[in-house]
Amino acid sequence: MKFNRIFYNAYIDFSQISRKRFVLSIILGLTIAVSFYSFFYGMRETERMLFLDFENRPFVVPENEREMSNLFFAAISILLGNSVAISYLFSRPQNALSRRNPKRGRIFNDQGFLGLNFIYWFTKMWFLFSTFVSLYFGPSFIIELFWPSLLIIVVLYFESWKTLSLVIKKSRWKIMGLHLLVCFCLTVCLSQLDVINYKKIDNSYYAAHPTVDVPSSDYKDEDYLKRYYDNLVFKIDFDSKGEVCVLSERNKPMDLNDIYSYVTEWRSGLVEELQPRATPRLRANKMVPIRFIKEFEFKMYQIGQLKIIYEIENENEITKYLFNNQIKHPISPSLHTIFPRKLPAPPTSPYYDFIKEERTLDTIRIDVSKKVMLNDIRVSYEELVKKFKKHINRETVFEYVYDDEALYQDYINVLSCHNEAILELKKAHSNFDYEEMILEIDRNPFSRNRAHSDELWRLKREFPIQITERFK
Repeated sequence: MKFNRIFYNAYIDFSQISRKRFVLSIILGLTIAVSFYSFFYGMRETERMLFLDFENRPFVVPENEREMSNLFFAAISILLGNSVAISYLFSRPQNALSRRNPKRGRIFNDQGFLGLNFIYWFTKMWFLFSTFVSLYFGPSFIIELFWPSLLIIVVLYFESWKTLSLVIKKSRWKIMGLHLLVCFCLTVCLSQLDVINYKKIDNSYYAAHPTVDVPSSDYKDEDYLKRYYDNLVFKIDFDSKGEVCVLSERNKPMDLNDIYSYVTEWRSGLVEELQPRATPRLRANKMVPIRFIKEFEFKMYQIGQLKIIYEIENENEITKYLFNNQIKHPISPSLHTIFPRKLPAPPTSPYYDFIKEERTLDTIRIDVSKKVMLNDIRVSYEELVKKFKKHINRETVFEYVYDDEALYQDYINVLSCHNEAILELKKAHSNFDYEEMILEIDRNPFSRNRAHSDELWRLKREFPIQITERFK
């Protein structure tokens, strides 16, 4: 024991540490911190580019969430740099009798091995978990991971405090408090560093793929109808001059006369089994005048496309990046009376001739504009659903009348009320549980109950959506 006390020195003398080594340890720690911060920053941007929305754009991280993640990455990086700096500072023996100093070995083991290995495994698991969270719960849920991750920062810093308490005897709390203040300031400064110009990336993507402000709606089609989301998409939006323009799915300006070539090329690439379900989608700005929408529909009808899918806003936080909701709607043949027919043109639908010739059918007029009028009586949207339910049957035709101020959003509001009324009637008059029948189809669309299929078809014929359209 006396021999060890003479030839075995466990004391660390700060006066034996040169100023050069002290400065090198700080530079090394800061270099490691910046390197790890750049790595974490790049990993976040890489992960963000892996999950694009349905417009092929990266998810935009809100500034408050970005600042919080930057602080988290900076804190982890500073603590890693701090561990490397402390390990380097005490790694060299001070004299010949301190080479077997277990205190120096303990410092090196705690700071250089345990901390770095823990962060290595934590980083792998954290990014792997956040990737699956982004895929299944949406990118907005990632921010919830940072709150429990703050405990990691606390644990790592307490580990550094434990190490400092082994070697600092005089003015311990003052020095450790100063160390905490310095680490905090360095964390805040490092978090302000933008390694990648993310704003330039986002601006370039959104300039090439601008967001179309689709209308909102309280009604949407059942989920099982969205299985074929890879349909052809047409866009109607405003250009830089404020004029209405038609765009292809890749945001290429096009003329209404080009629709035929786009649809023909798209159908030729579909297998025969999918062609009956081939319905183009319309992604239009909600502020577009309804006349442009109906003119587009008339062009679709002229080439034999009898249905169209209106894309509406998806308010679900998890799925709104993946798809818009939809309303699948039959194009009214009455558009032939609104827009001039240029020969050669396809004949009108027999359904339209039936409505024109059958004078005994009941016609209910609905004025679609900022104010909704039903048979010259103003009604609210809540009342409109009840009015629809009283008149929907095989013998009733609803005449949508538009004025020059009617917008696409106004039309979707009325159409949503119309579809909502039909849905409520189907649920009320179904011989089976309507929601259970829909759920059965959603679970297994390839094996249906025959009785349920016949019941759905009966409800569809009993409560049809029969609409004619015209302008004032």
